[in-house]
This record gives sequence, C-alpha cells and structure tokens, in this order.
Amino acid sequence: MNELVESPFAAEAPLATAGARQSESREVAEIQTQYLMAQRFPRDPRASMDGIINAFARPRLAERAQYEYARGGNDITGPSIHAAQAIAQQWGNVAFGWQEFSRGVGPDGVPYSEVKAYATDLQARVPRDIKFICRHWRDTKKGGYKLSDERDIYELCANMAQRRVRACILAVVPQDVIDT
Repeated sequence: MNELVESPFAAEAPLATAGARQSESREVAEIQTQYLMAQRFPRDPRASMDGIINAFARPRLAERAQYEYARGGNDITGPSIHAAQAIAQQWGNVAFGWQEFSRGVGPDGVPYSEVKAYATDLQARVPRDIKFICRHWRDTKKGGYKLSDERDIYELCANMAQRRVRACILAVVPQDVIDT
C-alpha cells in the first residue's frame, strides 16, 4: 500500500564530468568578475562619447560604418558590425560575441548548428541575446547544396551570427549614442 511511485515530471539529473563542472565554475566566475569590474570601474559617458567620435574620425572605420543593400526596390541601410563593435568598445563595459552550442541534423537531412549571439551592458546589467539555427546549406541561383567543409560551416555561422551580434549591441547601447 505504501509503494513509492516515481514522478513522471521528475527530471533526470544529467551526469556531469569533473571537467564539465570545472569549466562551468570557471565560466560563472568569469561572468561574475566582469560584472564586478564594471561596477568598480564605471564608464564615464562623456569620455566614452569622445572616444566614439574619435574612433569614427579614422577614415577606414568611417568608410565601413554603414551597410546598404537593395531589397524589394528599397535601399536598406544601418550601422555595420564594424561600427557597432567600435561603439561597444568605446562605450565600455559591454561584452559581446557569439557561440555555437550544438550541432544536429534536420528532418530534411541537412546538418545545422545551434548558435547564440549576445551583447550585455555589464554596468547597467542589460543582457540581449538571440538564439537561432544555422543550416549548413549554401543557396545558389541554381538551387543549393549541403556544406561539409568545416571552414565553410564556420564562416557561414560567423556571418549569420555577426548580423545578430550587431543587433544585440545596438539593443544594449543607448540609441542617442548610436545616432551620434
């Protein structure tokens, strides 16, 4: 009558290796340190804005600061990833980048990567991340094909991720700073 029944909602605890636990602990410590350093050494908004303006005085960065392409008869423009990265670096206390989490094969047989792009204002504690699936597929005018070369896969993921990193940076840095 007092039989124990296992809950169907209980999650199995994943078996973590000592190396995985150590890696996770190191990652948590690094993130905590970044937040603590941002609080200890807050940005000076005036000096940061001066740094941004001076950075864009460099001709090479200024030339690459905008992107533009045509879609549906309209010109689409905005700050490039180079501009967003320069702004984030000069604004200070902003961590940004991208990470590939895992790989799999879709139901259509095409491999894919699960990727996360992120930017975090460590001082204001404002995170923004975008998770997405990057199919290992190259579209061409005559159809498309699966990618199998690791370099091609990396470059495809990096290209797709950088657009999302730009969006994340632009979401955590104040709009008036971007407009300047």
